[in-house]
Amino acid sequence: MRAGLSRSWEWLTLPAPARRLRRADGRGLHGPDPGAEPAVNAMLGWLGRAQDRSASGEGGFAEHFDLTQGWGASCPGTTGLAVRALLGAAGRWGDHSFRQRATRGLEWLCGVQRSDGGFADAGGDVSAPFSTGQALLGLVTGSAAFAEAGDAAARAARCLVAAQKADGSWAGGCVHDTQTAWALLETDALMPAQGFGEAAQANLRWALAQQHRNGWLANCCTDDATRPLTVTIGTAIRGFLEAYRLGHVLRHLDAAVMTGWALVAVQRREDGSLPGRLNDKWEAAVLWSGLSGDAQAAMCWMLLFEATKDQAFLSAAKAANRFVRRTLPVTADADQAGGVRGSFPVDGDYGRFRFVTQAAVYAIDANMMELALDS
Repeated sequence: MRAGLSRSWEWLTLPAPARRLRRADGRGLHGPDPGAEPAVNAMLGWLGRAQDRSASGEGGFAEHFDLTQGWGASCPGTTGLAVRALLGAAGRWGDHSFRQRATRGLEWLCGVQRSDGGFADAGGDVSAPFSTGQALLGLVTGSAAFAEAGDAAARAARCLVAAQKADGSWAGGCVHDTQTAWALLETDALMPAQGFGEAAQANLRWALAQQHRNGWLANCCTDDATRPLTVTIGTAIRGFLEAYRLGHVLRHLDAAVMTGWALVAVQRREDGSLPGRLNDKWEAAVLWSGLSGDAQAAMCWMLLFEATKDQAFLSAAKAANRFVRRTLPVTADADQAGGVRGSFPVDGDYGRFRFVTQAAVYAIDANMMELALDS
């Protein structure tokens, strides 16, 4: 009864744009697939607005645009991922404006780095390993273009090594920290013999020990380990796959294949989406889909296709990319156009009534990889 009243009150108090989008989502997917390149262009445009309209400004990328509260503050982890995506787009299309935006993001990251070398979550005041790893990916990628980024990357990597627990995990013990291990491996490739690679391998060993025989990954969500978000599962797989790309350790690929196949089995064939949360029997735990998870899964499936040549992975990836592309708003509202919702429908529990910058970055990555595979 109370939940129903709460939802009714929420509906009455929602701003008109949020109501319109919720009504539209209630009717299902709308509009044709715009195709990968137009979608990437639209998402890159929205990513630029996430930088220009961040509530805290100064070059960082807002964590989200909230339909009820407006643009959020800049987030170090989100900014690191955005920098990496923009530099990738600049490399593909030679657009200097993307490099300029990436440089602004790197300057902001160097300015907000904490004294211990780490980075805080958005609005936080202590170093957080996962956010530090995300920021580190941007710093390492940008180190050739922005001199200060290399020194900042070394400091961030040393912070992660110092914060690592004896079993290889970090505070919170979440398997999606394989993304942090990936960041350390990238740093080790640039700055060897400083212990960064060893720390990464220790975390990957810990993460491998969390995998069940059916591919399930225990301890894979910070808010509900019994029903993890699909995006955290995808992020864990991505870490294994990037580690395999950098080190060719077969057990990392084997782990990714097991979990990647399990996700293929639960993909919704009618539209290519994934449930936003799953349980340990690989059953849907919610009705809505988390678009960050769909995009991250698509990226993982394409990396698995490259490693295994199994067409089933590529088919699943393209279906997931099509689904995310079909959710992109076609609107004159600049705060929404090209943005990627947290959830579909937009009132799902992940990024509720928000366009999430991380989701846009993952979708840009996945669609750019699709373009590369098709070229």
